[in-house]
Amino acid sequence: MNQNEHVSSNEPFFARSGFSRRLLLIVVHAIVFAAAYAFAWLVRFEFAIPPDYLQRLQLSAPLIVAVQLLIGVPYGFYRSSWRYVGMQDVIRQVLGMTTALVLLMVSWYVSPMFLDLPERLVFRAPRGVLLIDWAFVLLTLFGARMFVRMSHHRFRSEGSSRGDTRVLIVGAGDAGESLARAIEHRPQIGMKVVGFIDDQRIKRGTHIRGISVHGPISNVGQIADDLNAEEALIAIPSASGKRMREIIHHLSSAELKFKTIPGIENLVSGKLHVTQLRPVNVEDLLRRKRIDLPGQPVQTLFHGKRVLVTGAGGTIGSELSVQVAAFEPESLALVERSEFALYEVRKRLTRAAGWVTSRITSNLVDICDTSILEELIARERPQIVLHAAAHKHVPIGEENPAEYLRNNCLATRKLAELCEAYGVERFVFISTDKAINPSSVMGVTKRAAEIALLDVSNRSKMKATAVRFGNVIGSSGSVIPLFLEQIAAGGPVTVTHPDVTRYFIRTSEAVSLVLQAATLGDGGNIFMLDMGEPVKVVDLARDLIRLSNHTEAEMPIVFTGLRQGEKLFEEIRLHGESIVPTVHPQIVVTKAPQPDAAHIERWLKAAERVKSREDSIQLMKSLVPEYVPSVATPAPVPAVTVAPLPVGRELLIRPMAPASDRVTH
Repeated sequence: MNQNEHVSSNEPFFARSGFSRRLLLIVVHAIVFAAAYAFAWLVRFEFAIPPDYLQRLQLSAPLIVAVQLLIGVPYGFYRSSWRYVGMQDVIRQVLGMTTALVLLMVSWYVSPMFLDLPERLVFRAPRGVLLIDWAFVLLTLFGARMFVRMSHHRFRSEGSSRGDTRVLIVGAGDAGESLARAIEHRPQIGMKVVGFIDDQRIKRGTHIRGISVHGPISNVGQIADDLNAEEALIAIPSASGKRMREIIHHLSSAELKFKTIPGIENLVSGKLHVTQLRPVNVEDLLRRKRIDLPGQPVQTLFHGKRVLVTGAGGTIGSELSVQVAAFEPESLALVERSEFALYEVRKRLTRAAGWVTSRITSNLVDICDTSILEELIARERPQIVLHAAAHKHVPIGEENPAEYLRNNCLATRKLAELCEAYGVERFVFISTDKAINPSSVMGVTKRAAEIALLDVSNRSKMKATAVRFGNVIGSSGSVIPLFLEQIAAGGPVTVTHPDVTRYFIRTSEAVSLVLQAATLGDGGNIFMLDMGEPVKVVDLARDLIRLSNHTEAEMPIVFTGLRQGEKLFEEIRLHGESIVPTVHPQIVVTKAPQPDAAHIERWLKAAERVKSREDSIQLMKSLVPEYVPSVATPAPVPAVTVAPLPVGRELLIRPMAPASDRVTH
């Protein structure tokens, strides 16, 4: 027995059981009931009770109080804490007192018929007194509870608010109110809410929890100065990426520090709480509303199935593995050639509760090794294959076209043929928007892989589909991690061109749409995800600089010029390609031109023999005629400037940075 247990065992039983607190509440309620009943008589007779009624008051008072006290037991009058008054407490109080009123009213009529008592002893309190008593009891109890709660909050605030950070809450909705309530009840957070800010005119001038609502958000600088606010908390979990960028712009201009609450998907799922504040990240600036297909088709597709994921250690592959595991497949085979990446994804899956990790197999396999891959497929017998393994770095691909051709195209074709031979039901290939009118080796090898895959699908029962999407936030080789590295190193931040734009999508959103696309169509389709609006890369760089609490004076942006294989902007369809909508508003089917099977077969045989860079380029042009290799372009001359930041700072343009500092778009 430890010391704490010894101390607690020496305490009186009634203290340890909470009996003393409940007894105190019973006494308080008895006093309130008695006082309210007496006051009701005084009000009923205008503070001059006739002598004939005084004896009736004295005889009925104990019965009234006893009934009300007994009714309070099942309705929990003596269990709730007066420090925390909620709507459920109010409802229970009203229901309990109303029940007591009904019983007393019934007894008013019933007692003369069943009780053989002298008339002077019959319980016949005036009905008006009972109604007045009902109202007085509720008002007194509500007032007492609110007084206790407000006194507790006041004394606690006085003791803890002197060093608290004065904060504004951006968003006067349900999330903002919940955040303000949580801060009020948790002084250890160390914050004091001094105001709300909202763009809705109807809310301005109102009060939430006694705190005034101001606006619009564009005036946050003046509002913060008036209220001496030091920080802003963004409480709009459903805000779009565009809206978040606007808010960040205003807060940065006001030189306010800021944090945000979790996104709406995390709050709804219960994974995170509104008080789990965190810095705004780039995903917040690019988020969109999630749309799920009705009827849970993804759950139906993957539940109880044998699933194999290639490239399982990559950004997309690992997220595919995690989301598929949540649907409880019969087995999940992870295929990855990087030992460390395979270890990391297996560790991530182990942390995800709710599924038996013994059903997961980790396979250290290179997809270009056909014999080992066939042995694996024969052993696992997958029903669904998600093919995410690929080379994805644009600049490296320009220097190694033969390897990209082998890994991205030929390995995909051989994998599809093996899956067809071993009875795989559905094959999903992760493609890219760079396959559309490609200008890079990476893009053209992905387009060639699409053609080779659909050729297998056209002659097979296996439902094979390809899914295209743009840049995934945070993926290896993505511009965003490189920007963050450059900012952490003190700059400069390198951007290829002031006008370059890219489509960006969050990893979880991309994978969710990929899995939903997998449920659509009967095979032979190329799906394109709606990537939203293109984002200027230089604007993204500015956002990251602001999120890192830097200015461009401290962290200059340097333009390096487009490199070989890079475009100023990505396209959403091939020349001559049509787009057909699906039942999902963020997924469309593209009807791409498909060469004849004999031409594809000859091309694949030639591709297996190709060795040199020049031969690889010419061979890919023969299958993908829209492929036009781009050449490097010099950086803009120093006279060119980019639109200044809203805070009035100009971007600095410097000579081209060393190749090691340049960014991959």
